[in-house]
Amino acid sequence: MTYSIFDRNGNLMDAFDDRDAAVAALGAIVKADPEAADDVFLVAQDDAGQLVGEAVYGSSLRVAA
Repeated sequence: MTYSIFDRNGNLMDAFDDRDAAVAALGAIVKADPEAADDVFLVAQDDAGQLVGEAVYGSSLRVAA
């Protein structure tokens, strides 16, 4: 599996082999720039490049202050 973080324009920001690391990186992006939360998302792809599951949007990782 590959876990990729994209911005709203579809630009690849980073990719990971580990889901937990990818979610942590997405969370770090949101923490560093809360306004970017609606503009970044994570998708999982199998070895054939097919999407697996649903996208995780940065906004779903926001933590109330």
